[in-house]
Amino acid sequence: MDRDAARMAARYVRRAEPVSLTPDELDFEHDPVTRVVPGVPVWAWIRFPASSELVAGEAFGWTSRAVQVSWTDGGMRRVTWVWASAVRRRTDEVRKTALGERIVKNGDGDTGPGAAADAG
Repeated sequence: MDRDAARMAARYVRRAEPVSLTPDELDFEHDPVTRVVPGVPVWAWIRFPASSELVAGEAFGWTSRAVQVSWTDGGMRRVTWVWASAVRRRTDEVRKTALGERIVKNGDGDTGPGAAADAG
C-alpha cells in the first residue's frame, strides 16, 4: 500500500462513524419529526470523532432544532442527525443562512425547509 492510500485508509478509520445527536438532544416526544420524500438537497457539517466534514446530502426529516441528513461517504450511504444550524440548502448558495433559521410557517400550515421558499 502506498503512502497516500495508507493516509486515506487511516482517515476513514479515524472517522469511521459519524457523531449523531443523542435521543435526549432530539427529544422526539416534545419535538416531533417532519418527514419528506424526496429529500431536500443540503450542505451539512457532519461530525466524526476526530474531524468534521462539509458534505452534499439530503434532508429527509427534521424537527424544529435538528435535521436528519443522508449522504454518500466512500461509497457507503450514511444517515445521521445534526443540529439545524449545521445545515444549508444546496440551492441557496448566496444567502448562506442555516436551514433551521429559515423554517417558517406558510399559509397552508406547512413547516420545514421548503416552507420559506414556498411562502414567497
